[in-house]
Amino acid sequence: MSREIVPGVVEVLFARALVHAYIVWADVPTLIDTGTPGAAKTLITALEASDLRPEDIGRIVLTHAHSDHAGNAAQLAQRSGAEVHVSPGTAPFVREGREQPRPQVATPLGKLMVPYVKAALPWRVEPVEVQETLVEGAMIGPFRVLETPGHQAGHVSLLWEERSVLFTGDAAANITALGPHPAADDPQRQSESFERLGREAFETACFGHGRALSAGAAGRFRATATATAPAPAAA
Repeated sequence: MSREIVPGVVEVLFARALVHAYIVWADVPTLIDTGTPGAAKTLITALEASDLRPEDIGRIVLTHAHSDHAGNAAQLAQRSGAEVHVSPGTAPFVREGREQPRPQVATPLGKLMVPYVKAALPWRVEPVEVQETLVEGAMIGPFRVLETPGHQAGHVSLLWEERSVLFTGDAAANITALGPHPAADDPQRQSESFERLGREAFETACFGHGRALSAGAAGRFRATATATAPAPAAA
């Protein structure tokens, strides 16, 4: 299932993990994340519905290496000929298909989600050659890279400043409410990354998990970070 979030951004839902990938009409047609393993057809169908072929894809960008986000990168790169862009921290897991650490519970919802995620998803992805271009402040086409570690080492988010759209990957989620993702390798760093995103300027936020926010999104991030910040220690 796919839907347009804002002009030029189509969200594609993968039912297995209730995760989104995005087709973005930027300088070249771009995939941001690729969904769960074995479901490349879901993205191909969404491309065809948008009058695109896999061969039209000009770049593939992975926010991190978890298989619900990177699961079809190898197949789609082979089909399209597009380069796959990752952070240096993500590269070994994607280029070599290394086994990945399992996440910890990071929020109350994570107590329900993490056991399912650990059992339901593979913790390796099919290897594919990658470009280690996603470092803090780098521009990949029109997207500015924001390093947002915590959910996984090497995690990045992408800010399309011209269109005021943030692609959070799993640095944030909007499943039952806006906040950090329920699972993380390092919950404290993930909380810091979530707060960092709220200091950027954007109207729309597109999540790996949960419904997109299409207006006033940065303000929502700041309000959530303030509401969940630990109270200052008594003097």
